[in-house]
Amino acid sequence: MTNTEIEEPIDMIEDELGLLKELLGDDPIENPVTRSVTKRPTVGVADMSTDEFRAYKAKLQAERRAKLKARQASGSVKFDSSSAREALADAALLILATGGPGADAVMSYLSKVFHDQVGAPITIRARAKSGQLRPKLLHVARKSS
Repeated sequence: MTNTEIEEPIDMIEDELGLLKELLGDDPIENPVTRSVTKRPTVGVADMSTDEFRAYKAKLQAERRAKLKARQASGSVKFDSSSAREALADAALLILATGGPGADAVMSYLSKVFHDQVGAPITIRARAKSGQLRPKLLHVARKSS
C-alpha cells in the first residue's frame, strides 16, 4: 500500500497516525467540548440519609407540582399520550360539529371503526352537532387564544 501524495510506503498504523498528526499540527485542543448526558445536576443520593433523601424527594415533587400548576394556569396541558388523544378527539368532534373540511374523512374513519353498527357514525355526528358530545380540552384552547 502506497500513499500517492507523499510516495512513501505505509506499513503501520503509527505511520498513519503520524501523518495525521503532521497534517493537523502539534497544537492540542485547548478546550474540548463535552456534553453532559443529563441536564440536571447530579446529586449524591447514595450518600444521603433516609431523612435527607425524603426531604430531597419531597422538594422535587413540590417543584414538579408547581410546574404543573403554572402550566395549567397558563392554559397548557401536559403533553402525553392521553392528552394527545383527547386533543385529537376534540379536533375530530369540532370538525364533525361544524361540517368543515375533513368531516368526510372523519365519518369514513368512524364507519370503518364501527363497521358492524351502521348508525353509530351518524349518531356521533348528530351528537357532536347538538353539543351532547363536548370537547374535553376546549377550555384550554380558549385560554391560549
